[in-house]
Amino acid sequence: MKSLKIKLNLDYRQKLVLETLANEHRKLYNFLLDKAKNESIIDFSELNELYKDYRLENNLTINSKSAQNTCKSLINNMKSYYALKKKDDSYKFPHRFKGFEFFCTFTLDWNKGNGGFKLNKNVLSISLNSYNNRLYFELPKIFDKDFINEDTIKTVTFKREDENNYFVIFVYSEKQSNLNLNEQKFISIDLGINQIATCFSNIIDPLSIENSKFNNVERRIEKLQSLRDQKKKKSNKYIKMNKKFKKIKRKLTNKRKDFQHKVSTKIIDICKENDIGKLIVGDIETKKLVHNYMHGLNKSTQNSGALSRFKSFLEYKSKSANIDFHKVNEAYTSQMNCLTGKREFNSDLSIRKVTICENIVIDRDLNSAINIAKRDKAIWLSQINDWLSNKLANHQKMYVDCYSNLHMSKIY
Repeated sequence: MKSLKIKLNLDYRQKLVLETLANEHRKLYNFLLDKAKNESIIDFSELNELYKDYRLENNLTINSKSAQNTCKSLINNMKSYYALKKKDDSYKFPHRFKGFEFFCTFTLDWNKGNGGFKLNKNVLSISLNSYNNRLYFELPKIFDKDFINEDTIKTVTFKREDENNYFVIFVYSEKQSNLNLNEQKFISIDLGINQIATCFSNIIDPLSIENSKFNNVERRIEKLQSLRDQKKKKSNKYIKMNKKFKKIKRKLTNKRKDFQHKVSTKIIDICKENDIGKLIVGDIETKKLVHNYMHGLNKSTQNSGALSRFKSFLEYKSKSANIDFHKVNEAYTSQMNCLTGKREFNSDLSIRKVTICENIVIDRDLNSAINIAKRDKAIWLSQINDWLSNKLANHQKMYVDCYSNLHMSKIY
């Protein structure tokens, strides 16, 4: 699936209708959350029936499918909570109610044309739950593309950023690639903070992609946050400073996403160029990583979703290119010797090089990437130790600079 985000230029009526619909979704979500929290309703089918009754009893104008999606969003939050609770007791039930001052994002499904919206070239229309009453939005002419049509479109989501910026997000399916790549050729990837991806392959030389820090933007955010917190909350000066703060935060998020898109696209391009049909990625748990790292090192992972988002980029891009995507548990892979398979190395992050045998010293992330490849059950080569020794004895580690057209430069 791919998405396309478009800014809407709305008149007074369009804004009023969208705000009304968002408020009804907010009330529905809070009602269901209250039932799940205070009455301990964990039967998802029962919640599904409650949303129907509440919608009819309160004469909500929102589309039935849209109301169902709001119910699904709460159910998904609850499912995520129960799944994470098994691993970590510190996770909390989704207890926050949506405030009236915030726009409640809502989604409409295509549902074979019965989901409450229609798309005619660059005109989007949504039904308002009354006979022949629709709201029309004129989209930019650039939107009139062949890749978004009745066969490919899946959902439409309305959201608001700041106070007056309204957006519509189209989710659509992408045509599958006809490439038939060799699944015996692989790239295994160890994800990290300093190096976002360290790659090992049985076809190409190992390479590492250094993460971008965006220190200048982060320093501006810290300064604005400090100035904002010195103002009285909800005062005019506080509101003005908070707008600037949110604007810079969005800029940082966009920069991170853009960087990750470039890196993931480059990795997929490398697979296509070298007929590589398998991508193996270490399934790292970001929360545990943050707890284990020192305060100075975990800054780039806290509340940013950087690593999990990068994994999702790799996953959907590999599937669209017809590349097998595998997630592998990478527990202790950085401590294990990739030749012997024994836990021999210290977990201290200051140690960046490891000696895997008498004459071979390699980067610890590369050692982890090799162990990730060995853990994938589909990858098992005869005489793997000899093969690894010959491969690593002659390798030159490569770094990719994503801001020089992803140019590769060798470092000996």
